[in-house]
Amino acid sequence: MTYISGIDPGISIDVDTGVIDTNELSLLNAFGPAETIASYDKAGGDDTLENGEPLGVETEEGATLDGIYRGDLTLSTTSPSISVPLVGGLEVQLNPVEGELYEASDGSFYMISEDPVNDARIGITATVSLLGLPPVTFEGDLSELDAWLNDIPGIGPILNAVGDTGQWVLDTAVTTLEYDPAGTLVVCFVRGTLIETESGMRPIEELHAGDRVMTRDNGIKKIRWIGSTKLCAKTLAASHNLRPIRIKVGALGENTPSEDLLVSPQHRVLVRSRIAQRMFGAMEILVPAKQLCQLNGIDVAEDLAEVEYFHFLFDQHEVVYSNGAETESLYPGPQALKSVGIAAREEIFALFPEFRSEGFTSISARELPSGRKARKLAMRHRMNGKPLVMGAREAVSKAE
Repeated sequence: MTYISGIDPGISIDVDTGVIDTNELSLLNAFGPAETIASYDKAGGDDTLENGEPLGVETEEGATLDGIYRGDLTLSTTSPSISVPLVGGLEVQLNPVEGELYEASDGSFYMISEDPVNDARIGITATVSLLGLPPVTFEGDLSELDAWLNDIPGIGPILNAVGDTGQWVLDTAVTTLEYDPAGTLVVCFVRGTLIETESGMRPIEELHAGDRVMTRDNGIKKIRWIGSTKLCAKTLAASHNLRPIRIKVGALGENTPSEDLLVSPQHRVLVRSRIAQRMFGAMEILVPAKQLCQLNGIDVAEDLAEVEYFHFLFDQHEVVYSNGAETESLYPGPQALKSVGIAAREEIFALFPEFRSEGFTSISARELPSGRKARKLAMRHRMNGKPLVMGAREAVSKAE
């Protein structure tokens, strides 16, 4: 899901200079309630949404906004950790939330993000050191903190004196906002990626609408639409968040991918593991590549002067084979559709008029966890030394 939260008018934002003064507002007071975005309405012909372009937003709660996209926004706390009174051995660090800055037509500002920013669903890392015992670490939602602490001997009675620890964190954590006016969003493959088709592996730039591609779930399927976006050296230098993610040979699992794979940061790759089963109740999920960068062999590609991204669409969301790894086709959600530009989007709407319908929700090929939960998944894989993709035969035997 994608959320939009109003930014308190007490926070001063200058979009011309990029200067933001949060006036030391706490996390609880810095934002209004988070609402779920139902759809975007973008006008303009560029392939990506850039600073200054008009953008309409509708939420599932019924709000309608007209305004301007302003770039990337990152929320964090002014200090890396927070010590809770009377529990000297407890430190709580709020995980940074990456999102986008939106300016409504009335001059008010909002943050758009994959994670809610001011309630108990925000991600945290907590560490407890008590009575000379080795530190114990918790990663999850703020709402789960008290329950986790109560399971640690000796902590429960102290917590009774503190009260609602999660609420204390929201009241106390002072926010800081980092603004990047050059922010944009693209979701796709990189030129040179080899896609498994009916006639074998083919570079993605050679594919056209009507070509037949091998899918994981539904066999051979025709491409209904394909498009591309080229980003020059100047754009990449100004917008680090647009640099592709390089997944090296074997970084996902045994010989997966079989060649280094380059995808956009938001492009999802398939994870198949017991950890995914425990966290999401499904052995297979789709996770944005950028959420996996804490793992060995998965990093931002800093060495490319320019990049050309490709995205293609089937009759439904599919899992395809790219450089030997299982990855997604274009998922026609609001975030992805806003990245292809108005002309390309109109082409897609001509093929799939139902995408225009208010409240339309595309069915995903696998569960799509939030960025916070995806990072938590990656951390667990790193801590346990487990591959992101176990062999299909092993997955079947484990499931049995």
